[in-house]
Amino acid sequence: SSSMTPKMRNALIVVAAVAVAFGVGAGWQFTQARQARQALHTARQEMALIQRERALERLEASAALATVAAQFGDFERGRQLASDFFDLLQEQAATAPETARPGLDEILAQRDRIITILSRGQPESGAEMATVLTSLQRALGKEPTLSAPQESPPTGPAREG
Repeated sequence: SSSMTPKMRNALIVVAAVAVAFGVGAGWQFTQARQARQALHTARQEMALIQRERALERLEASAALATVAAQFGDFERGRQLASDFFDLLQEQAATAPETARPGLDEILAQRDRIITILSRGQPESGAEMATVLTSLQRALGKEPTLSAPQESPPTGPAREG
């Protein structure tokens, strides 16, 4: 029978202890790396969500600026801003929430008409842009900031003179 000398036994114990320590350290590092990867993945998802939200906010602000310009009679500036809005909308529509896409497509379908009435300086272009803004906000699931334009002014009590 072969017998181990105390030196061999001690060397084997040291090798086993080193292997166990290495395994524990590697396992700990693997766990830490996995947690760091998960945290990075979560952070990237949150960042992508924030970027999409910011893009939609820029889109809304762009429509609001075009609306204000048109309502104040600055039709050329309104046309430029509306054109920028529609370009941005074209970019964002594909990545917008699924529920928003039909409404965004309806807005995009109005592009040529809106740009035309703005370029002609037609007074109703301000109300039309306000309708676009309201439609955009509804498509994005937001409460519209403007009340819907009325077809005719409200009628008060008749005056007799």
